[in-house]
Amino acid sequence: MLRKFLLILVLGNISFSIHPDILKKYQNGLDAYSDGNYQLTIQEMESILRQNWESPQLYYNLGNAYFREKSVGGSVWAYEKCLLLDPSHSDAKYNLSIANLNVIDKIETPEFPIYLKLYNAVKNYFNLNDWINILLLSLLAMSILVSVRKIFRLKWFLNFELLIIIELIIVFIFCLHSFIDNNSKSEGIIYEKVVVVFSEPNEYSSKIMEVHEGLKVKILNSQDGWINFELLDGTVGWIIEKQIRNI
Repeated sequence: MLRKFLLILVLGNISFSIHPDILKKYQNGLDAYSDGNYQLTIQEMESILRQNWESPQLYYNLGNAYFREKSVGGSVWAYEKCLLLDPSHSDAKYNLSIANLNVIDKIETPEFPIYLKLYNAVKNYFNLNDWINILLLSLLAMSILVSVRKIFRLKWFLNFELLIIIELIIVFIFCLHSFIDNNSKSEGIIYEKVVVVFSEPNEYSSKIMEVHEGLKVKILNSQDGWINFELLDGTVGWIIEKQIRNI
């Protein structure tokens, strides 16, 4: 019973129960990983994803299995998905940095000012749900302070209220920015060993370049089985849809 409960926590499900088949597949995947059968781990955990179940730890373990199988695209994709759900997952951050060392394409990114780096570091430390929870807790704290001040006529509580108002504004900005990012930013990982990039969504157009598995790109749009993407350096091109996996 305890083992089943721990598996429920690992999968990060917010409901009160998980279908037994999900638990069985997840445990089979963990057992297979312990036995060095990484292909079976991938098979079991991918089957869970196909049933519309996901969690940071599921993606993390899947990334580890892909990494062991020397699948650069699979490991980078899985670690990125883990961090999308849990930006503070330190093990996934570290493993992603190791996996990215195997990515052939190195795209130079512009150097941002230190204040933007700090801002992004704070914003990305939590996901959107975390920021919403922090905002709600701050509103609750504000309501309690105001009520206590009015009931007991504690004027000096105004100082605390001012601090919480400032904190509310800051948290709201992070929350709004995270919401905009979640709804406007679409990224993917190149999933095949070598992918030819075309200037138009057909194989008769000009070949722009080649990219390799594990490269993270921004997805602009799709058309008839093709994906239009943009690299960090601004290069834009088209690849076949099955050659990329959305984060």
